[in-house]
Amino acid sequence: MGKKIVVAVIAFLLTLSFGSGSTSVADDICTEAMTKLLNCLPFLTTTAPSPSLSCCVAVGWVSQHATTTQDRRVLCKCLKSASLAYKVDPTRAKELPDVCKVPVPVPILPQIDCDKIQSSID
Repeated sequence: MGKKIVVAVIAFLLTLSFGSGSTSVADDICTEAMTKLLNCLPFLTTTAPSPSLSCCVAVGWVSQHATTTQDRRVLCKCLKSASLAYKVDPTRAKELPDVCKVPVPVPILPQIDCDKIQSSID
């Protein structure tokens, strides 16, 4: 329960920090994605053998809602900050879409340049 509160606070602060350059729809997507992806923390931060079904559903949600360049860049920045805050294992983050069998247009990697993300998957 404590992690949910922390992630909600992080999502809120990220929403505020990106507010001047983003639409409210993109901000809402960021907040929603952060809330849904809480289910993935056990897989991304520990040695849990596989992500939960609710985690994979969340990954699918992100994939379906990251449709514009703006949305993808906002999500990228949110996920990048969260991955650093929670010390997400980069290898696990890279594996998550394949394990869940969901293509994701926004990688969860600390070294990604979010401003270079486009509206189509390269």
